[in-house]
Amino acid sequence: MRSVRHGVMLVTLLALAPTAVANPSFDTLLDEAVSVRTSDVGRFRELLARLDELAAYATPAQRTHLRLLHAHRLVIGGDPQGAISLLEPIVSGGASSETRFEAGGLLANVFAITRQFEKALATLDRILPLQDEVARREVLHRGQLSAGIVYNQVGEFGLGLQFASRVLADRPDGRSRCIAENLSLESQLGRGGGFDREMAERAIRHCDAQKEPILAGFSRTYLARALHAQGSTSEAIELLAEYLQTVEDTGYPLLIAHYHALLAEYRMATGDREAARMHAEQAVSQTQTLALVSAEPLVIAFRTLYRLAEERADPKETLAAYRAFAEADRAHFSDVKSREMAYQIVRHQSQQQAQQIELLNQRNALLELERRVARQRARAWLALAVLLAGLLASIGYWALKTKRLQMRLKRMAETDMLTGVGNRHHFTQEAERLLAQCRREGRVAALLAFDLDHFKQVNDRFGHAAGDWALQQVAAACQALCGPDDLIARIGGEEFAILMVGRDAAAGRRVAEQALARLAAIDATSAGYDFRIGASFGVTDTCLSGYGLERMLSHADRAMYAAKRAGRNRVHQADGSASVLAVAGFAAGDPDDQPRPTPARSALAS
Repeated sequence: MRSVRHGVMLVTLLALAPTAVANPSFDTLLDEAVSVRTSDVGRFRELLARLDELAAYATPAQRTHLRLLHAHRLVIGGDPQGAISLLEPIVSGGASSETRFEAGGLLANVFAITRQFEKALATLDRILPLQDEVARREVLHRGQLSAGIVYNQVGEFGLGLQFASRVLADRPDGRSRCIAENLSLESQLGRGGGFDREMAERAIRHCDAQKEPILAGFSRTYLARALHAQGSTSEAIELLAEYLQTVEDTGYPLLIAHYHALLAEYRMATGDREAARMHAEQAVSQTQTLALVSAEPLVIAFRTLYRLAEERADPKETLAAYRAFAEADRAHFSDVKSREMAYQIVRHQSQQQAQQIELLNQRNALLELERRVARQRARAWLALAVLLAGLLASIGYWALKTKRLQMRLKRMAETDMLTGVGNRHHFTQEAERLLAQCRREGRVAALLAFDLDHFKQVNDRFGHAAGDWALQQVAAACQALCGPDDLIARIGGEEFAILMVGRDAAAGRRVAEQALARLAAIDATSAGYDFRIGASFGVTDTCLSGYGLERMLSHADRAMYAAKRAGRNRVHQADGSASVLAVAGFAAGDPDDQPRPTPARSALAS
């Protein structure tokens, strides 16, 4: 399941623990500000004002800590950009590793709040290597929980569960334990596996004991979802209804909307239509007040109102309700996909950086070899004639080794290191050259674009090692179908392209169908996994799309998405008309093309 966390989710940011420094009165005020930061916002602001008056007499470490608290205040006050301007200099500056780790955890959560998920993930990449240098457990736990929350937000629930489990195994304090258990429950729901009811009830008790009604409220939504999924809808209703007033007293609109949306859905399931309508309208009111057009509660509420209208058989009302539901569902789906894409982009950038580092190392080795060759040549001029043959042999040896290394560098620059096929850069250059040659010679060429179906589920269930194995098997299976003049490349995470010179779209379609059969025959059990591999293919040729690579890729990509819309694991051929664009569009409400929703929860750690 997936859910949306918006910029209004501010009240569960983690505390900033004070640093032990020289000014006792200043430290005392810092301690009190930390303790009341979420429970008494008014007193928190009074303390910050007093600390500002004393800041001229504080140590540099105390002033840095005060800036962290001000960043926290700005987030609570609805000014995340102001918080970012305070935090970025601390993370990038010369503060201690522990201070940078603490500020980076908060900064990653603020980036997540403002929907800048790529920056949030990049910030985590910067601070997580500092974990071994963090002495205070509470600071370490906050940073780890920040990481887990951001990973859950981008759909990487396995990573989120890892960080939650790591904190829980390290005897966290009361509030960190409440957050870690809450995060663990969300990760379990997101992964679609078993749900630990005992942990859910324990998390609720712990959060109640810490006087954290919002975190306890989210834990109750997770438990209610699990109960409903198990057929205990009445028990889920009782759980939510009993806590509804407490949730409304928090004044937290998104959590209130979640409670009303779930109650609307569950009341509808039990036949209480009037109560379902009332709760659905309350959920819509809460989310629309915040302008959260992609919030999951809005999708649930509009779906309930649509079903109620459909039962009343009022065509006009039903159409209006369906349009509202479809628009919210489409916005929610787009938001979830954008967050998942952010993770894929950052992961791909990290892989590219690692590959560039390896290339630099190889170039350094090449330079060293060239210097050695130069030294050998210099010695050759000074050596005796009797050594000339030996020196020439040595020079020949190093020259040959240099040539081989140059060829290896060229292959590395053109090859996807995981699968062994071409990379996107090499494919673009070579394909444009081949298409220009085909244009001059009047030859046809076909382009196949294909994307593995449900590939993210392989990574979520079996880990990225299984995903890498699957990509290698797919590349090998499809490369075996290519002729000597064909060009195959991995152009994205799980997306490949094949350019076939001298073949039209019909021939390309036959190759795509052969590839589907080969992918279906891949036996994952031999590698210790239990999954099947399928793909959606889009096919075009120069007769349909012209000789421009960008246009051909666009047509093939749209045909591929038409194949996905049609049920996946099939081939669609572009027809050169606007119908391809229409078929490739996302159909709102199509359950086969949308990820499962996850319970919403704010950015809990910072």
